[in-house]
Amino acid sequence: MQMNRNDRIILDQKVGDVTGNGVPDIVVLTGTKPYGSDTPFVDQVVLMIKNGATGVESSFALPGSSGYNPTLYLGDFTGNKVNEILVRSDSGGSGGITYDFLYSYFNQSLTLLFDQESFYNAFSYGVKYLNDYQAKVENKTLQKTYIVSLLYKGEEYLSEVYNEDGTLKVPVQGDVLPPGGVYPIDLQRDGVNELLIYQRVIGRYNADGLGFLSTPIQWKENRFVPMYQTLCIFG
Repeated sequence: MQMNRNDRIILDQKVGDVTGNGVPDIVVLTGTKPYGSDTPFVDQVVLMIKNGATGVESSFALPGSSGYNPTLYLGDFTGNKVNEILVRSDSGGSGGITYDFLYSYFNQSLTLLFDQESFYNAFSYGVKYLNDYQAKVENKTLQKTYIVSLLYKGEEYLSEVYNEDGTLKVPVQGDVLPPGGVYPIDLQRDGVNELLIYQRVIGRYNADGLGFLSTPIQWKENRFVPMYQTLCIFG
């Protein structure tokens, strides 16, 4: 049976105080399946919040949240002892990119605190192959540089890029992709969540992975700031 485009389904549901009045609220994520119930793609994602104290329901369309497997997570990310709302979904593309949005509903006002696109655009990256079978990954904004050995790529791969003396045949540029995972984690064990963000670092093409940039960010002075950044390489 084909699902009508206007039929809404519950994607995820959580219970917790998101308004700050001390009473648990019901938070529901709904969406439609425009290509039928047998396909996993979800569109027209809506966030519904039922106030636990008053019973009043409020709904918000979430632009940019379409995708696969949308989920909810409630937790305190700002230190105000009130839950924020993390909405995450998969793009389904070959780059493994995710769509991630963190909202506050404190005092019944929906405010966007974080989204993966703004995070990605806040940093300038450069990925360049070097002589002697190495690549340089540079976060120009944070002034951090990482050197990756390419020897693990194997002789066939290296012979396509390098001369026998280890010099590059032609200049080669790579890239850092938008976030492919945003995870809540309480790194400091103080009851306040940070966001741990992973980004793929690629070489000559999308499937040519060089590693992952890992960046935990924490809430400070009304915005998220990086705590540190590391490059995780393949063994």
